[in-house]
Amino acid sequence: MVAAHKGLFLNQRKYVLDLLKDAEMMDAKPAPTPLDNKLQLAKNSKPLKSINHYQHLIGKLIYFTITRPDIGYVVSLVSQFMHAPTIFHWSIVKRILRYI
Repeated sequence: MVAAHKGLFLNQRKYVLDLLKDAEMMDAKPAPTPLDNKLQLAKNSKPLKSINHYQHLIGKLIYFTITRPDIGYVVSLVSQFMHAPTIFHWSIVKRILRYI
């Protein structure tokens, strides 16, 4: 947190870098939006083998929405599948990470 001339400025650069490192996406290409506008929810997607990593990253993204309300909708969308995430849901999480 840095005191600015007219208020406070919150910077979470390190938090984002740690998030990308956790997801092994440090070299990922950035995305222009947090969600693809042509997205259609997949009904027949394979379940993830390990949901712990998914749940861990979603928890961090939920915290991150405090300073980034622009990702609030899409994070709430993927957080609905915390107990049974699929590969499709993981692809949405990766898109969010590429956006931030």
